[in-house]
Amino acid sequence: MSNDYAFFEYRAKITNAGHAENEGEPVHCMIKMKSLDEQGKRQRNVELEQRAGDDVLFVINPGPHRKISHSSIWSVSEETFQKAGIAPDQHRVGDCEIFFYPD
Repeated sequence: MSNDYAFFEYRAKITNAGHAENEGEPVHCMIKMKSLDEQGKRQRNVELEQRAGDDVLFVINPGPHRKISHSSIWSVSEETFQKAGIAPDQHRVGDCEIFFYPD
């Protein structure tokens, strides 16, 4: 690929609002997104990370009776992204591709 993309890994748990935070459905995904703005300038990693996290939340949409707990997102190399393999579930939000893996 090229330096035109940024890669992130995201992990969290989705829990019912009334249950303990350590119980719940794990979420694990890898994210690939364009790292250049409309003028071709590389965006700051903190901005890309925020946008990637927002896009994941948009896709998993926990709703009014569920919440996200223990979430974390971090930058990974393209090699780490590729080592994750083929994802059983994939979504696109704009120029952001989100690949969901069983945990």
